[in-house]
Amino acid sequence: QQRRQGDDNEEAIAFFSPAIYKDSYEYKFGIRVYLSGVDNGRGTYVAIFVHMMKGEYDDFFQWPFTGTITLSILDRNGARNNDISQIVQATPNVLVFQRPREAICPKGCGFVKFAPIGQVFGPHYVKEDKLFLKIEFSD
Repeated sequence: QQRRQGDDNEEAIAFFSPAIYKDSYEYKFGIRVYLSGVDNGRGTYVAIFVHMMKGEYDDFFQWPFTGTITLSILDRNGARNNDISQIVQATPNVLVFQRPREAICPKGCGFVKFAPIGQVFGPHYVKEDKLFLKIEFSD
């Protein structure tokens, strides 16, 4: 809540996750979240984006990355059927999924309107001022 309040009247503030690996020593990703939204979702939607990150083992992978990425905000009451989820389909012709040349690719793929702020900050998703995100990969 405090991070959201600091964002309300200023420029959109992005929060970045620690590095996430598809599997051990595989493709490296990061998640960027705007709790108060960005662009045309500002003030009404939480925005979430996936970014490719430069990894130590990139020489061994097939590029570009392809597959399906499911992003979820978890229901803190444990009702998995209430998780808020969106799917990103990585396709070879999208620049975002090419081999990264920087520590974190500045371009991300995701959703300006991932979920309404009122829903996310309601009773199901934020508890003890914590919001849990989940990322799943499938081929």
